[in-house]
Amino acid sequence: MTFCGCDNFLEETPKGSINDTYAQTEKGAEAELLSLYQINTELLEQWFMVGELGNDLMAYGGNVRDYWKGLITYTDTYMIDNGSNEGLWKWLYVALSTINTSINSINAADFHSESRRSELLSEAHALRAFYLHQIVEIYGPAAYYAETPITSPEEIEGTQPGIATFYKRIFADLEIADQSLKSPSEVRSSSFGRMDQGIAKAIRMRALMSLAAYDEALIGEVGMQSKRHCYEEAVSVATELKNNYGYKLENDFSRIFSPDNTENGEIIWSIQYGNTTFDAQNNFIHRYWVSQVNRSVRSYSKTINGLQAHSVFYGREYRAVMPTYYFINVFNKYDKRRDATFISGYCRTDDWNELPDFSDTLLIRALDVLPQEVKAAYESRGIICDDIVDIYDTQTGAVLSNSNVRSCANNVIKWLDTSRSTAKQEYAYKDAILIRLGEVYITLAEAYIRLGREDEAAQVITELRQRALIPGHEEALTVNPEDINIPFILDEGARELGGELFRWQMLKRALDKDAFCQWIKEKNPDTNPDNGVNGIGIKPYHINRPVPLSTINSYKVLNIEFRQNEGYAQ
Repeated sequence: MTFCGCDNFLEETPKGSINDTYAQTEKGAEAELLSLYQINTELLEQWFMVGELGNDLMAYGGNVRDYWKGLITYTDTYMIDNGSNEGLWKWLYVALSTINTSINSINAADFHSESRRSELLSEAHALRAFYLHQIVEIYGPAAYYAETPITSPEEIEGTQPGIATFYKRIFADLEIADQSLKSPSEVRSSSFGRMDQGIAKAIRMRALMSLAAYDEALIGEVGMQSKRHCYEEAVSVATELKNNYGYKLENDFSRIFSPDNTENGEIIWSIQYGNTTFDAQNNFIHRYWVSQVNRSVRSYSKTINGLQAHSVFYGREYRAVMPTYYFINVFNKYDKRRDATFISGYCRTDDWNELPDFSDTLLIRALDVLPQEVKAAYESRGIICDDIVDIYDTQTGAVLSNSNVRSCANNVIKWLDTSRSTAKQEYAYKDAILIRLGEVYITLAEAYIRLGREDEAAQVITELRQRALIPGHEEALTVNPEDINIPFILDEGARELGGELFRWQMLKRALDKDAFCQWIKEKNPDTNPDNGVNGIGIKPYHINRPVPLSTINSYKVLNIEFRQNEGYAQ
């Protein structure tokens, strides 16, 4: 296994190959464990493209590739035989195999102290719990399971034991993690992004919430008492995360995602990226939401003088995905998070490698339906105005079928990296957030709702919304207990966490498969077969992703039976 160094604690990871002899030493066992953090950099793009495409917030953009579009339109042939899905499966199982090997190495290696061995074992078991949770929630009953590394082809077997087996191991691993993991305060100052007690607690919180979505029989098989018990424990864990580990909400929502603030107090866990062009891995997600900002949807054939197709500030144009109308419309206009999520105004950028002239607005892409007199006022000042009704049918939420509409959507800000050196630079260095405190608030409120404690859920959301308030319009974000229900919390999750990672998994745990299908169809018309979408459209069985065709074929070659998830072509 080869790997190279990244920033921070990964800089100490030696380059080259970890052989069995080296892995039996304390230094080698730790190096093997640290290689997992680089594998996470390989996983990120696949998490985004496979784990998120086809949710309620992401329509396909004007330059989308067919195999990504197929994930959004739920075209089974593209979903099964898909390079991104193949990559996600591959890297999740590379991670699982590596962590299984690492656990063996840590147990077998000579350590100067047993306490250090225990610390590394706790870290390894927490990481394995994370990967197992991702595998089982993405691939469901067809997921492959292994607790030991495979060292030869003769050891390969089609082990698909079902969901309960995964969760038993997840919670057993998290119990081991609890024994010796260091606190965030002991880890973050020197090794930000490395596993600690807070991260392990957040993984447990997620696992409890997703387990509670299954039936009582499966929950009992895992060893938990009931759905209610899962939600009660999730409340306890989330409350502990919120109050006891030193995390804090950023006062300015936009600062959470700033490339000069990647180690802020709201982030519980993030993937670390190198800061030079010579690093093996970089973050490419910044591109996918970026539309063409130098053209108007109403006069697409003409470029706008003073705006660039690419820029360091507004992003490297790629047009793979765009926000759904639901994603934009779910925000109240007096919610500060809206303008920290979407770009609605573009200023003169004569040099694409420099900052814009913020005193000279050239293009407005409105997030609301604008009165004619407002448009006229903009145009009298030489400002081109694309109205939201130029992009979407605001009655149905569908993206209009007019030519080039999908190339002129509002950019989503959260992944943009203004620290890139040049406008067309494909790679970026900004760390990727996996878990943050805002998610803990949303999850805590969700668990309270499940327990019938709407008053407490309303209090949690009220606290979370304090930073989103616009002075003089506080009443617009007032939360009343009688308004609190699961659709409300899914809407609030979109407002707080939309465009990040793991929205698809939130929908999966919050809704049964029929409601999951109906919610996504309603919120994202690109997924709805009733709208004439180019594909079969979302069906209830799509709540689990398919096993990649390449994996099925590999097992056939070995004469091993390996089943596909229900509903997909076998």
